[in-house]
Amino acid sequence: MKCPACGEEVTLGKGGKYRCPYCTHEFEMERPAPAPAMSAAPTAPARAEDGTDVFESNVNGVLELFCDFGTVGASGSGFLIDRSGLAITNAHVVLSDEGKPSKQIVARVAGEKVGAALISADVKHDLALIVLKKVGRNAKVLKFGDFKKVRTGQKVFVIGNSLGDGTCITAGIVSDKSRDVNGQTLMMTDCQINGGNSGGPIFNADGEVIGVIVAQRLMEDGSCANGMKYAIPAPTALSFIEANMNALKKLVD
Repeated sequence: MKCPACGEEVTLGKGGKYRCPYCTHEFEMERPAPAPAMSAAPTAPARAEDGTDVFESNVNGVLELFCDFGTVGASGSGFLIDRSGLAITNAHVVLSDEGKPSKQIVARVAGEKVGAALISADVKHDLALIVLKKVGRNAKVLKFGDFKKVRTGQKVFVIGNSLGDGTCITAGIVSDKSRDVNGQTLMMTDCQINGGNSGGPIFNADGEVIGVIVAQRLMEDGSCANGMKYAIPAPTALSFIEANMNALKKLVD
């Protein structure tokens, strides 16, 4: 270390100070300035704001349904709930206005078209259980989420066969977790849905099914109200599935 006053070599003295033996100058060693703080790395977009993962992880479990009622046809959506081919949709998708089953049900899932058959329908809750005649290797069974954790205002996503034109995804929020609609308790959302979305799943941000799309709010003139769509809550769908699974088990036994 050199003395800043005379430039001669100095040694460390008492108290941590340097003292020059030639000019008796005392000084402290300058401490290096602290390094500038590193700026935080940019964070990835919040998962709830991005439906990419939800779509890519679940699209192969969503059904595009096409039903033949003889004089007319109809399209809808559904989703796979069991590897055996069991799937859920709306009763009004697979039943005519008179309550008669579709003469033929065709499902497209994971890029494959397969036949399907109606097992059971609950007109009151507008739910139906169907079974696919074949389940492709890439088809995925979708999982239900915990409806108790659903909160009004949270981000949600709908995947389905909108207008029968093919599968797409829309996003929105839970507008009301529990709303009375003609005597039924439904979940309301502002996700964009159209005819063809009926029977399809609505997902939370973790890609779990929290409801089954069922209806739009109709105005007195027959038009659809903006931002008022409805889904059957997951617990209602699960109760329907459980009741029918028990019945199927009894038949097998």
